Amino acid sequence: MKVNIRKAREHFSEIVNTVAIKGERVILVSKNKPKAAIVSLKDLESIENPGLRTAERLAQIERIRKTRKALLRKGVMSDSTAALRKVRDERIEKISDCN
Repeated sequence: MKVNIRKAREHFSEIVNTVAIKGERVILVSKNKPKAAIVSLKDLESIENPGLRTAERLAQIERIRKTRKALLRKGVMSDSTAALRKVRDERIEKISDCN
């Protein structure tokens, strides 16, 4: 999401909450030129430690596999979209609980 710096000042807390809870990245612009970005702490960690990003992705894939296996054992056919949505919702809920 792109936000004008002036509007960002007016809505700073809302923007910080959006970044922290939803993991959305915000580009701050002035005169339609990007000037800076606001990213979550998790994004910052992955930027500073690229190996961490790979490990997180592998962990997500493993959680998806486990979810799909559990659903199959219960006789529920699942598509990847639903499994990904569940993992994403759990992640957002965990982030919300930390705040």
